Amino acid sequence: MASNEAESSGNGGQRRVAGYLGSLAFHISYVTPIFWFVELLQNQLYWKLTGEPGWTYPLSPYHWFSFESVGLWAGSVAIIWCLNFFWFLRRDVGLVKRMVIAGTVCWAGEWLAGFVADRVLGHPLQIWTNAPLVYIKFSALFFWWWDVLLYELLTVDMARLGRPATATPEPDGRAEPLRGSSSSSSVR
Repeated sequence: MASNEAESSGNGGQRRVAGYLGSLAFHISYVTPIFWFVELLQNQLYWKLTGEPGWTYPLSPYHWFSFESVGLWAGSVAIIWCLNFFWFLRRDVGLVKRMVIAGTVCWAGEWLAGFVADRVLGHPLQIWTNAPLVYIKFSALFFWWWDVLLYELLTVDMARLGRPATATPEPDGRAEPLRGSSSSSSVR
């Protein structure tokens, strides 16, 4: 009997890890291409506002975008997912704090990725125009905070859309659905 309990708890742990990895893989495959296209739009917007692209990709034939940046976006989605799953959701961190913390972490990660690619691998990924930090500007924090908000809208809040909202339970333990929820029109 004890071996069956130990065996089933081991399978539960494996299922849990598989669930985590499946969720992470889904988020990466779903959000990464969206982030990559948003990056194109952000660079175009920056170009329109300032008269020069915000960042360039020196080794890309296009210079203002690169398909190599898809890998960086996948990494940023993984970072945001990990922060959400292992920290923010478990501690009920508010949206603004999530945006600031995750956006700032990803901003620092972009600088680190640019530094490592250029100085260690000898292959500069992105160079920001007239940036004192070379691989990123401080103004990019606003882009990153927006990206985290977009992530939250695409993933965390979407997961709640299909669930009916409920009011506080009545003394007998039942909860009445709130008006406007999908289950409020059910027959009693």
